[in-house]
Amino acid sequence: MTDSVDFRCIVAPKGAGEVRIPGLVTLVDERMVLFFDERPAPASGTGSDFNGLTMASDLPNPNRILWMVREGAGQWSEPHPLPAGGPPVSSDACVGVDGDGLLHLAFASTDGRVGYMDSRADGERLRAWWAWGSGPEDLAYADVTDELYELTGADALFATSGGTVSVDGAVALPYVVRVGDATHVRVVYARAGRLVGAADPLVGDGGALLDETTLGVWDGRLVANCRIQGFEGRGSGARYLAWGDGHSWEGGCLWELDDPGCNARMVGDLFVHPGRRDARAGGEILRVSAPWEGPVVSQAVASFGDGVFGYSDFMSAGDEAVVVFERDRGLWEAAMRR
Repeated sequence: MTDSVDFRCIVAPKGAGEVRIPGLVTLVDERMVLFFDERPAPASGTGSDFNGLTMASDLPNPNRILWMVREGAGQWSEPHPLPAGGPPVSSDACVGVDGDGLLHLAFASTDGRVGYMDSRADGERLRAWWAWGSGPEDLAYADVTDELYELTGADALFATSGGTVSVDGAVALPYVVRVGDATHVRVVYARAGRLVGAADPLVGDGGALLDETTLGVWDGRLVANCRIQGFEGRGSGARYLAWGDGHSWEGGCLWELDDPGCNARMVGDLFVHPGRRDARAGGEILRVSAPWEGPVVSQAVASFGDGVFGYSDFMSAGDEAVVVFERDRGLWEAAMRR
């Protein structure tokens, strides 16, 4: 797939904080935009330790989403905040473009008192927000918490971060939904800032609790590639794949592979993720066989060494494939020339 790979840090943290959670999207004007979290230093830990616990820098810390544009010669602009009008605290952007060319972001927010594990359907809730517009400089906002919690019956929910796809002109937003102690995935659809539909709930086979999910359109199907909740033996070493017409799920299977349990990105039959079971490291791109045709097999088409490789996203840009991933409390780019 590649002749060469260039690595570089494209945004570093301020002081002891972190920058995390990349989300890439290409707008109709062909600009590639990166959204990410700026996260202040947590009270303890680094916020990215592989310890099986809630990340120390997750909400309700006072995070905010920033954005950058990839300009000529592969250079990135300076980071910019989201336009005024949204919540002061924001995190984990899921990004896509609808059939009208409108950029959509789905993200989590909090009033500072409640996070994902504390959220309750009949109490304080982790907030769900959408933003949409012609580009990152021009966004309208809506708090869609009540609408989504009523639709899903959730105690807590959040949109999986990173780039996503459109189906029939609507942006497909994969939400992790917790009801009590069980989790599943619900794909909802947004167009022009409005909720226009939802797929059936996606529940893992054999009691697997599904977590962050990357969506792809592949061979006319919507494919969900799901992290399994947990660490160190529960959640590592496997992912769950499901496929359907965008409204119902026709099939699903467990896919055993070296994976630590981490957010990742699938684009068609290409899958970008950390390729180790015991750590978020060893990033690679795999070409995956269609799961509806038989047991899943994969072949590595690019690798990024043995170093740290956390949450990641992937997009093509002309004759380059661009991967942005977490390393050393910052975000790094691997640009591959084809």
